[in-house]
Amino acid sequence: MAFFLIYLLVTPLYGEEVFDPQLESRYLSNIQQITSPGMGFERAGEAYFSPDGRKIIFQAVPFGEKNFQIFTMDLQEKLPRMVSTGKGACTCANFQPDGKKIIFASSHARPENLPDRDQQGSSSGKYKWDLTPYMNIYKANLDGSCLQALTSGAAYHAECAYATNGSEIVYASNEDGSMNLYIMKADGSEVRQITHTHGCYNGGPFFSPDQKRVVFRADRDEPDLLQLFLIDSNGTGERQLTNSEAVNWAPYWHPNGEVIAYTSSIHGHAHYEIYLLHSETGVEYRLTYNPSFDGLPVFSPDGKRLAWTSKRGDNTSQLFIADFTMPKELIRGT
Repeated sequence: MAFFLIYLLVTPLYGEEVFDPQLESRYLSNIQQITSPGMGFERAGEAYFSPDGRKIIFQAVPFGEKNFQIFTMDLQEKLPRMVSTGKGACTCANFQPDGKKIIFASSHARPENLPDRDQQGSSSGKYKWDLTPYMNIYKANLDGSCLQALTSGAAYHAECAYATNGSEIVYASNEDGSMNLYIMKADGSEVRQITHTHGCYNGGPFFSPDQKRVVFRADRDEPDLLQLFLIDSNGTGERQLTNSEAVNWAPYWHPNGEVIAYTSSIHGHAHYEIYLLHSETGVEYRLTYNPSFDGLPVFSPDGKRLAWTSKRGDNTSQLFIADFTMPKELIRGT
């Protein structure tokens, strides 16, 4: 397996930390906080844009509750609407590429099987996620009505995302005893497994814009030490993109099909930061410079905006959005 040489163009991976808003503002401008405790959210995160870029779908924990539910919000109105059932736990929501439906994972059919541990993370501060049993993938109308189960059973089925043309969904599941990646038709049929590891985690997959590849995270060498990988959508040609002592996770494609944004603990688990990585050249660039958590980056469909989860406001995890400019070092031919 070939490893890419990664070049840090802004700061070294290790050493003295730098928090400089001017460094951040070169590529992220007009930063706005778009969720807050004032909306009734103890925390919110993992947002994805609608195909027209006007709305987001995200997960949030309402005050007084313990588990994430799914919400949509028009970015102009800024009035969140719950689209999940309010039962069980939910995660990993996305819009159908034609904008007419949504998908998300939920355990609402068997809420009594929720784990006791907080889903937000382990006590050590390291990245950890509960693999909730009876978590299944559902398709629904934009308002959450007409729920249709696309997976079933006692296993964890989640971390789902559409192919660009809407014909297939990639997701993660432990139905074979280990966490692996699967692709199914958009109606839940013709399931095929594309990773086949045992005793480790593969998850967080996203199709490339051309649908030929899938980027994902996996802890092949050490439990919970996630690194980024690419695999062809037919299950061949796997290659590793990062290889460090940091937790590298939550990869997401820029619409150009070359650059990937992701979250890294390279500066310590006290605060994660967002990095950009060119999937072919291996060039890497640090994007956020804030002494708190920044992660789960997502590009708008036109690539001109970035949404992410951060504690930079009131130290609760909330959603932020900004205008995005691609660093010239990540544009091939410049």
